[in-house]
Amino acid sequence: MLASALVVVLLHLYAASAWHAFAEQDQRALQLALRSSAALPALDVAATRRATLSGLRAQMRDIAGVSGDENVRSAAQAVALLTYEYETTRAARAAAPPPLAPLLDELAVQATGASAQAHAHAVLAGRVALLAMVLLPVLAAAGALVLASGITRSIDGTLRDCIAFAGEIAAGNFSHGSSQARPAASARRLDADADSASEFDILVRSMNRIADETVTAAERTAAQTARLERVERSWALLSACSKSLAKAGSETELLNAICGHLAELGGYRVAWVGYACDDEAMTIEVAAHAGTDADYVNGLQLSWGADVHKQGGFGTAIHQVRTVATSQLASDLVFTCWRELTPPHGLASALALPLMSDGEGDGERTAFGVLGLYSEQSGPVEEEELQLLHDLADDLAFGIVSRRQSGQRQRAEAQLARHVNYDDLTGLAKLETLQAQLLQLAEQARAGRKTLAALHVDLDRFKDVNDTLGRAVGDQVLAQAALRLVHCAGEGAVLARPGADEFVILLPGLAAPGDAAKAASRMAAQLAEPLAAGLLPPGAPAIRPLGSIGISLYPDDSAEIGDLLRNAGLAMQEAKRQGGNTCRYYAPELNARMASRFVMESELSRALERGELSMHYQPQCSLQTGVVVGAEALMRWKHPTRGMVAPGEFIKLAEETGLVLPIGAWAIENVCGQLKAWRDAGVKSPPVAVNLSARQFQQAGLVQTVRRALESSGVVGRQLVLELTESAVMQDVEAAIVTLRELKELGVGIALDDFGTGYSSLSHLKRFTIDHLKIDHSFVRDITTSPDDAAICNAVIGLAHNLRVQVVAEGVETVEQMNYLRRRYCDSMQGYLFSKAVPAGAYAQLLASGNKLALPDAAETPPTLLLLDDEPNIIRSLNRALRLDGYKILAATSASDALKLLAMSPVQVVLSDHRMPEMTGIEFLSRVKDLYPDTVRIILSGYADLDSVIDAINRGAVYRYFTKPWDDEQLRDCVQQAFRHQQLLAA
Repeated sequence: MLASALVVVLLHLYAASAWHAFAEQDQRALQLALRSSAALPALDVAATRRATLSGLRAQMRDIAGVSGDENVRSAAQAVALLTYEYETTRAARAAAPPPLAPLLDELAVQATGASAQAHAHAVLAGRVALLAMVLLPVLAAAGALVLASGITRSIDGTLRDCIAFAGEIAAGNFSHGSSQARPAASARRLDADADSASEFDILVRSMNRIADETVTAAERTAAQTARLERVERSWALLSACSKSLAKAGSETELLNAICGHLAELGGYRVAWVGYACDDEAMTIEVAAHAGTDADYVNGLQLSWGADVHKQGGFGTAIHQVRTVATSQLASDLVFTCWRELTPPHGLASALALPLMSDGEGDGERTAFGVLGLYSEQSGPVEEEELQLLHDLADDLAFGIVSRRQSGQRQRAEAQLARHVNYDDLTGLAKLETLQAQLLQLAEQARAGRKTLAALHVDLDRFKDVNDTLGRAVGDQVLAQAALRLVHCAGEGAVLARPGADEFVILLPGLAAPGDAAKAASRMAAQLAEPLAAGLLPPGAPAIRPLGSIGISLYPDDSAEIGDLLRNAGLAMQEAKRQGGNTCRYYAPELNARMASRFVMESELSRALERGELSMHYQPQCSLQTGVVVGAEALMRWKHPTRGMVAPGEFIKLAEETGLVLPIGAWAIENVCGQLKAWRDAGVKSPPVAVNLSARQFQQAGLVQTVRRALESSGVVGRQLVLELTESAVMQDVEAAIVTLRELKELGVGIALDDFGTGYSSLSHLKRFTIDHLKIDHSFVRDITTSPDDAAICNAVIGLAHNLRVQVVAEGVETVEQMNYLRRRYCDSMQGYLFSKAVPAGAYAQLLASGNKLALPDAAETPPTLLLLDDEPNIIRSLNRALRLDGYKILAATSASDALKLLAMSPVQVVLSDHRMPEMTGIEFLSRVKDLYPDTVRIILSGYADLDSVIDAINRGAVYRYFTKPWDDEQLRDCVQQAFRHQQLLAA
């Protein structure tokens, strides 16, 4: 009975085991094999290929894990390995990938056969078990009933243990380390007598053998899975790094990619790259990092020098050019001796691989950096993985070195190309580079029916800046001018620097010719802005880099594109001739003018030989006595066909061509000879001034030329005065001081001409040995109407007198100008008011006649009152009310007439109407305050514009305010108070 029951149970268990194996293993393996075959079409899609291959490998691992058939497992492993070769071949695109379909078909056939065999086995076992369960209980029923009572308890306990043991086997609860085992699960073996022949003991021993085989199989499967995972990880890491080495554009991108692959695919917690610095401490600079613990890595402060306490493993790898590794990071003295703090929690091991390159000369390999890795896994690195990391470090070092070499080569080539095609100082293109684009821009202009403009910009007086303030300041001016031109030119413009202080700008695609003038105006305005003080040396004057701009248009000015730049240059020269700081369009007559200029240059070079040059003399009169105290010698050219040529037409040409040197020497000799002739003729001549150009003053033999002229004529030095401009003496201050001292030793006088129009420094002015300052005519012209010009003249007069230098005012043409200068104690004047420049004979006659400048009577005059009102009847009413007090009353009906009266006569009190057509009374009195600050000013108005009046009183422009109609007695009393107030001010 017991045997029958045991057979039934075993058959039942066997049948159940067979069906379980069929359902869970072979049938599952077959389903996975068929599913893998169905996934093959997805490999043809690049976007899903990688994911499909990863899925196939996972399915193969599952098949190998669940199938009990050795052929099926071998086929699955073969498919898994072939997927890596398939992926590598696809990535390299070197050849056709190996076919997966035959292996998958073979796998399906093996799985189908194994499944069918397992199914047949399970069906047979089930039928046998069913038959045994039906027949054996019947046959053994009688015996079972007899034996059941005796052995029931034993069978029940044994069966329970077996069922429990079988359940653990089925559940896989063994300590084999597989991923399916429960934590802390272990195999619990059943006790059985090894020599017993009992069926139960035999069953128990069989169950124990099954458990041992299951553990062995599970451990083998786990090891195989781990190996596949390592192989897969290594291939993935190698493939990703190879792609990055090939595709990374920059060194930084390469480092970040490699570190990222090591952290993501290599399984390392931290990956970083450090470079050996050549500083004094020989530090290691972190160049890239991936993973966690960035603060820890950046705070290592390692050194690759000889001090082992600062190397920390990674510095040792560079210093000794070898790989350094540790499997116990926390206790390793090499990696932690330089740290006071322990590594972050979880870091168990570290690896330092030197990045090496071939040394120069001897070829010995040196390390320039280190690849550092941190892992959470303890224990030594396997040999295969270490070899892979060595190869990766070598590839990374090669990639870094090759990129650096390529970068250096590209930079050198770019620098060479830029040096050839672009200006080093301004960064603008050279003229050749601009000309190479000229044809293309012209073609675009023709095709689009647009205008191509060329602007030629020349910085005015740049040579003065360069010579006076130095080349460094000049370079700053050029660089800033280039930046401003680029900003104004806008997008699409092409700029070049063809010369020292010249720029060429091409403006393509202009809709109208006027757009070029607008652009030129913007450039001129931007150039005129003063340079920032920080760009200039301490104490340097403000610099405004003004520019002359010539404009030429294509195709408007010429159908030949080659003429565009030449025409712009001609227009620029015309702008220069107009005084600079302006722009001019090209015009066809400029070509004729240039041709005429060349002819004049040729004729001027022969003018000396032909005796066509002569000197005229303009007298200078004292503003105290009116007598002639000097003269200025002015050159004239009597052209054989053009007649008398004005100096403005040929003097500048002489300076540009260098003819000014022989012409200037001739002028000095001619004036000295004329002084000798007057002396011999008995004409007493005051000193005569001769103009020196800047180029002539800088000539090395100037002093010898003057000495020779004086000695040959026998004229004493004090009879000759040399006039210099501010720019001439400021170009080289120290050399100018020496030259002036040598000229003074000859006894000649020195006059500083056109004072106030240049940029002389007062600190330098006091060092110059000069005798006269000449106020430029541009300041004298509006001296009686412009407070600004009057203030400049007053300042120059006061400055000169404080330096014990006499002042000569040029261009005095009106009595008002003369009287104003005289009251401001100017020493002398010259101008058409007394005489224009006349030939030597006429000047001698003027001296012999004793003509003098007519000066106003210096006798004492009564208190003077000036009345201003645009209504004559108001003037008459005021005159009647105020003449009883004995004032000298001057009257005017316009502001301009009133200003003339103020210039002619000293006035103490001014009484003005407010509402007048030319200017308001407030504006007039404000100007009078600036021109004649000693006057007392009263406003009279019939309109109560109180705000402007109060503002004028607060500013001191108005002394009192009266309204119309006025009370005569109150007005007389106010005027009397005004005269008393003026006397107090004058005292």
